[in-house]
Amino acid sequence: MKYIQKGQEPQFFSEWKAIQKPAGNYHYEHLQNPQRAAVHISLLSEQGYICCYCCKSVDQSNSHIEHLDPQSKTDAELSVEYTNMLASCGRDTNKPGYRWPEYCGNKKGDLAIAVSPLQANCEEFFNYSNTGQILPTANNLAHQKDAQTTIKVLGLNHYDLTQGRKQAFEALEGITQEEAELLAQVCQQMNAQGRYQPFCNAVLCFLKNYFGVS
Repeated sequence: MKYIQKGQEPQFFSEWKAIQKPAGNYHYEHLQNPQRAAVHISLLSEQGYICCYCCKSVDQSNSHIEHLDPQSKTDAELSVEYTNMLASCGRDTNKPGYRWPEYCGNKKGDLAIAVSPLQANCEEFFNYSNTGQILPTANNLAHQKDAQTTIKVLGLNHYDLTQGRKQAFEALEGITQEEAELLAQVCQQMNAQGRYQPFCNAVLCFLKNYFGVS
């Protein structure tokens, strides 16, 4: 998980809400294209095109708008609150034969998570093994229960995710200390296309553990 710093909601979304509220259509279910697609793109851009939970690379074709506080447990106001919206992996579609990933927003459903990517210190709750597993941070007992709950609810140790992280770690074999320092900088910022490196948080943690980078 990587900290997501929410920006101001897009102007077009504010204008849509200003029109819909008096008309009695003030709920996420009434948010249709092109406005819904534009909100989706705004969220992806804000997150550097990585999933809000697992941090694998996503785009509009393989992600959906996720509500941090589930729609089923929120009022109309919160259902269209931009600060409650994130982009999670797994396409929001009813296309026959499509299989939703069994992790992240699709796994979470109506459950609550103890650690949110909107928490500035969320990255401190987790560590990673060299086999790609995400683990509670061992040196912070206060964080361990919340980390364990979040990992379970989101299915963050699903095979697909552990293998993705493991492959990212294996790609680092043989790098020098200088290369590790440079890669650590890359992991902490978006590239020229406005994208973070896939699993950037896990890679950065790996570099800190094995190379002592800051």
